[in-house]
Amino acid sequence: MKGHAVNAAHLEALKAIVTESRLTVKPDDLQVYGKDWTRSTPNPLAVVFPKTTDEVSRILRYCNEHRIRVVPSGGRTGLAGAANASNLELVVSLEKMNRILSMDPINMSVTAEAGVIIETLQKEAKEAGLFYPVDLAAKGSCQLGGNIATNAGGLKLIRYGGTREQVLGLEVVLADGTVLDLNYDLRKNNIGYDLKHLFVASEGTLGIVTKATMKLATLPKELRLTCMATDSFEKITQLLGLVNLRGIHPTAFEFFTKACLNLVLKHQTQRQNPFQDKHAFYVLLEFEKQPDGATDPMEPFLEEAFERGLISDAVIASSSSEFHNLWGLRELISESVSMEGLVRKNDIALPISSLPPFIKEMEKVLEKIQGVQMFLFGHIGDGNLHLNYSAPSSMDYDHFRSLTRATEVEVFKLVEKYRGSISAEHGIGVLKKADLHFCAPKEVVDTMRRIKSIFDPNGILNPGKIFDL
Repeated sequence: MKGHAVNAAHLEALKAIVTESRLTVKPDDLQVYGKDWTRSTPNPLAVVFPKTTDEVSRILRYCNEHRIRVVPSGGRTGLAGAANASNLELVVSLEKMNRILSMDPINMSVTAEAGVIIETLQKEAKEAGLFYPVDLAAKGSCQLGGNIATNAGGLKLIRYGGTREQVLGLEVVLADGTVLDLNYDLRKNNIGYDLKHLFVASEGTLGIVTKATMKLATLPKELRLTCMATDSFEKITQLLGLVNLRGIHPTAFEFFTKACLNLVLKHQTQRQNPFQDKHAFYVLLEFEKQPDGATDPMEPFLEEAFERGLISDAVIASSSSEFHNLWGLRELISESVSMEGLVRKNDIALPISSLPPFIKEMEKVLEKIQGVQMFLFGHIGDGNLHLNYSAPSSMDYDHFRSLTRATEVEVFKLVEKYRGSISAEHGIGVLKKADLHFCAPKEVVDTMRRIKSIFDPNGILNPGKIFDL
């Protein structure tokens, strides 16, 4: 009973900060806000919904003094367990801090609170004649603060970079309630350590981002899109090399396999196969239409790709419906995999030139796994591969997990061999913590631990994520 009395006292103190209406212990709320898209059993102490930076500061100050562990919460669309609260942590949801504070067309920037939904940010920027370029499948629910905490990438990274490249400044609350004003709206700022970059991809382990100033770009002109078919993965990277040599500046360069295409056509009946025949691999190349009077590079590029034997077929989107259909073949893969049955997902990154030999070795590893199908797709323009293991729902989940885990370890060993990353987009969280050694040597992890101890000496911020103390 003593523990319950202590918890009750903490809850009353927190209510005094955020008001009773913005603290919940309802079981349904704890289930929703206590986890991300991974399988887990949430068990948070409570969920609080601050509306101001001052409230976040007061919450963290109280939690630090009383050693209450805290899990920051955004849109909870991650796949690594970084937003999971399983051990009576206090979940601090930023969803009510959702204001866009300023849109600056002169400085090409936007300042917004951490709870702003990315799709909302994109729409507001577009209405102002500008463009926020981090484009994600989860943009309708993921939040700016969560994107910063995980350094979200997306489809346009090859042209604009990921979230890190958009950050001009941050406002961050540290574990003891200290507010760091790193929110400079500057393109050049050489005053010593650039602390804001420590918080990008830190998964809420060093502080809670409450506000950010992000770069904007000019609105893309009319986009050109082609889908190309080829018979080998090696030719995909050669196509990217040809894109670079011909001075084409793609906004996206994506690929997927025949298995992915078949899956989307199976579950998304409104989508159409743009080709008469089936091919081993498909590539989407998107770039901005050239200015009036300039030569359109699409047809000459495709002609050269055919002549070099890099592609065996190609289609160009000539209408908005064709454009939508082609992109759907790529964007709907994850959703279609989830409809298939059991799923285990990896997102890895390799140096682009290392992708062909890596794929050859990985295919040999995948041949050994029985009863599980691999759906492979990704952002070739930045070396990011998505590996989706899938099996029928009738397969015992523990058996599926054992099979895929053993294969996953072999794949991660190859990632280590080619000096890649076991996490290109979703962070380390809980699920990849045991595998961090494949891409981060002990000296690197020890340095991370020392940084953590400086910013959060009592270890209250998102404990157990990325590494154990």
